[in-house]
Amino acid sequence: MKTKGSMLGGVLLIGGTCIGAGMLGLPVMTAAAGFYPTMGAFLFVWFFMTLSAFAYLEVSMRFSGDVNLITMVDTTLGSVAKWSAWLIYVLFLYALMAAYTAGGTAIFSNILNLHSEFNLHPVMISLLFIIPFATIVYLGTAWVDKVNRVLMFGFIATFLTLCTTFISGTKDNISHFNAVGDAKYLLYTLPFLVTCFGYHTLIPTLKTYLNGSLKKLKITILLGGLSPLIVYAAWELIILYLIPTWGDGGLVSILHHNNSNPAEAMVKILSVNNNAIRIIISWFSYFALTSSFIGVGLGMRDFFSDGLHIRKTKKGRLLLASLTFGPPFIYAMLYPQGFLFALKYAGICAAILLIIFPSVMAWCARFEKISGRYNMWGGKPLLFLTILFGLFIVFADVLQRMNLLPIP
Repeated sequence: MKTKGSMLGGVLLIGGTCIGAGMLGLPVMTAAAGFYPTMGAFLFVWFFMTLSAFAYLEVSMRFSGDVNLITMVDTTLGSVAKWSAWLIYVLFLYALMAAYTAGGTAIFSNILNLHSEFNLHPVMISLLFIIPFATIVYLGTAWVDKVNRVLMFGFIATFLTLCTTFISGTKDNISHFNAVGDAKYLLYTLPFLVTCFGYHTLIPTLKTYLNGSLKKLKITILLGGLSPLIVYAAWELIILYLIPTWGDGGLVSILHHNNSNPAEAMVKILSVNNNAIRIIISWFSYFALTSSFIGVGLGMRDFFSDGLHIRKTKKGRLLLASLTFGPPFIYAMLYPQGFLFALKYAGICAAILLIIFPSVMAWCARFEKISGRYNMWGGKPLLFLTILFGLFIVFADVLQRMNLLPIP
């Protein structure tokens, strides 16, 4: 049977899904910890998120056909876990989609203001932002793949332009570069970092896209997961050189402005008296966020298709697109400044859904001897460590909400 998609397309889908709203908020969340401790945290979270992704792949490969999370949980863990997965998945993905919608609408509005003199109503701007992507997800994976490649090309081009532009000016800013900081502030950021490496909901879709080729899926997951790690490190380095950590207008100050969109705030700081930089950063933010928006939307569409048994006919795809994009649109209208709030809310759901569930499902599938073509390397010891990591993230999130973790 001929493979439908390519590994390059899969890598770009994973990279695009990760490199989105999370990337724009990363320097704001991690600045106080310093560059080197933050790099250590990136590697730590990336390692365990990669393990949980391979656990997700292991479970997915034990099922034939176009099967998503709900069927897998129901078969391996039972009906109680299935309904728990339903609730957590919807909360998690809607939180992400809401964050992307709120943040994307703000960025898109900024771009429109740069290139035109029209004053559009916020509802109209939000619709102009959402409808093209909802249409692409409605059309299917092949269209998402094509459009995502364009978005990722735009992201890479604007990112390299920013790097080239800013590197020449970093010598003047080296005095405020926060290299070491205080690692105790990383505990506060861990649930957020998990969402920044979260692409696992795409794995069942990628399985269909790559026609179940295990070798291609493993390579795609590994390379796709590495791409955000590299980009995050470069972005963190650039922002810490360009914007001071402390003081008025610093990254910590942005963090404590609850009504602030970090992307908008950083654009204003970096583009003072330089309209060209403002335009580049605005488009860079747009490409970064929309590539994630479309990837998460695709994964959510396939989840609803499996969980609600909606066939992908024309009417079915229209219903799936409405379920995927409608509620986030309403959120963006009711709470347009909810960018960071929605992402913080997603942390505990991500830990349960992307780390604990896949690892426990893989463990139970082995005990129940559900046949499959692939077992994650490292065996049960690594599965157990991954489960502990997920529980640790949940615990950190709870402590954060109780204001028991150090916050800069």
